[in-house]
Amino acid sequence: MCSGIGVRYRFRDEFELKLTEKRVAPDEIESEASGAVYMNEDTLTDGASSDRTRNWNDDDADHDQPRSTGLRPALTWKNTDSWKRFLLRYFSDNIAPEMVLIDDSHNGWRHLILPLAWMDELVMKAVLAVSAFHLSGKTDGYAPCQGLANSSELYSEAIHELQNRKNLDQYDHQTKRRVILSIIVLLVAVMVTGCSDFPILFHLLQSALDTIGGEDELGPDELSEFALRQIHKMRVYAAPFISQQAGVYTILSQAPHSFDCLYYSSRFHPEKQCTIDLIASLRQQAYDIYLQRVMLNQTPGNELSSADVVRKFRASLESFPKGFPGDHSLVWASFIAASESYTPDNQQFFEQFLLRQYHRNGFGNILKGLELLKRIWARDVNWPALLPEPQVFIM
Repeated sequence: MCSGIGVRYRFRDEFELKLTEKRVAPDEIESEASGAVYMNEDTLTDGASSDRTRNWNDDDADHDQPRSTGLRPALTWKNTDSWKRFLLRYFSDNIAPEMVLIDDSHNGWRHLILPLAWMDELVMKAVLAVSAFHLSGKTDGYAPCQGLANSSELYSEAIHELQNRKNLDQYDHQTKRRVILSIIVLLVAVMVTGCSDFPILFHLLQSALDTIGGEDELGPDELSEFALRQIHKMRVYAAPFISQQAGVYTILSQAPHSFDCLYYSSRFHPEKQCTIDLIASLRQQAYDIYLQRVMLNQTPGNELSSADVVRKFRASLESFPKGFPGDHSLVWASFIAASESYTPDNQQFFEQFLLRQYHRNGFGNILKGLELLKRIWARDVNWPALLPEPQVFIM
């Protein structure tokens, strides 16, 4: 769904990337920016509430427009097309909950990203593309807004907008940060579709961070802290699907930062600390499984070692009741443990777990992950070497 004609992007002269996209004729692209007012998003950090983006209705009453704390949106709720309002609400209800451990009023995918989308066309287009892709996947390509919102065209528009801002070092801090956040949202799009644009978007994110002088330059406010939590988590999860070298280096050097999202949730839910600790333990076990397989260069014939680590992981996972809150956050960890599984019983166990997650969230990357697992189980090879081949972001 992301394939098409290649377009080149760069944030620095020495770094050039190629993203696949579907060309859209200029007269087919709706100009949403006319009359838009782009305001300072610093207001987002002053106690922004998720009430701004939840419980939206279909009518055009003024009270349905997301509230803000002294912040004027670029596009008003009342004057926005109904299909856009539908997709924004869809993102709030169906995408945002899947991107956090615990869905609550502190979910930045809802109370930070969605208000930012009202201020910036790039973020808006990225959010709309994610929702349209997800909805299209759930309805076999048919969507209630079909004819007005084509998922591939929305994705293409977001890529075009990225191209318009390719000279990132010429922009102010807020624009740079919005570009980085939009790439993070587009990485969710390739999770939803299982699209092979993942490595390019991931490198594009790193290029943008390098251009602004590193992640420390994002700033200390809530919006930047949200971005950093997502970057730290995605960076570690993505690395093994880039290369074995990247996987080993990133896990060894960056893995502690990938727990930031868990620590953030525990601040607001101390009553769930035991569950959060067990989820953290499972993630760490998965890191260890990957490192052991790559660094020790073990062969699949070493059944005892493989059986031990998989048995420990499975026992920890089975200590949770089926469908426990937070199990959707273990897709990556379970995929790694499944890759190390060599008995039909363990393979079936992890396949069923991942299928449950797919039926819950409808993310196409899980199906692509299951296809990859079947290849791994069928071949007598060192499985970490196979992870980068499909160019899919499994998280």
